[in-house]
Amino acid sequence: MKVIIGADKDGAQAKDELVRELKEEGYEILDLSKEGQDFVDVAVAVAKETLKETDNGKDKSENAPRGIVIDKWGTDAFMAANKLKYVICANVSDEHSARMTRRHNGALLITLGTAVVGPALLKSCAKAYLEAPFDGGRHMVRIDMVNKMA
Repeated sequence: MKVIIGADKDGAQAKDELVRELKEEGYEILDLSKEGQDFVDVAVAVAKETLKETDNGKDKSENAPRGIVIDKWGTDAFMAANKLKYVICANVSDEHSARMTRRHNGALLITLGTAVVGPALLKSCAKAYLEAPFDGGRHMVRIDMVNKMA
C-alpha cells in the first residue's frame, strides 16, 4: 500500500521516524513534505495527491493509497484538508478512533499532532489506520451525505 505523507516543521521528526518504520514493514512512501512548508500547505498537498490516487476517494480498497499529515496539534491540518471536496479526514489521538474512522468513515487521510500524542502512540495510531479495512455497506450512506455537502 502507498502512504502519502507530509509534515510541517513541528511534525518532521515524528514523520521521519514513522516513514522509516513503515518502509521496514513494506509500505510504499510518498513524502510530500517541503522545508518551511506551513501545515495548511502540507495538508492540502497530501489531500490532493491522495484524492488523485484514489479517484476522488472512490477507491476504498484495502490497498488503496492513504494519507497521513503530522503537525503540532493535528486539528489545523484536519480542518484544512476537510475543505477539499471528497476529502474525509479525521484528527486522531488513539488507536480505536484511527481504526474506526477508516472502517466506518472510509477516511482518506488522518492527521496526528506531536503535542497531543507521543512517538509510540503516533506510530500505533498510524498503523491502526493503515491496517483497517473499509466496512462499506450502510456506512456509504453517510459518506455520500458528507460528500454532497462540499
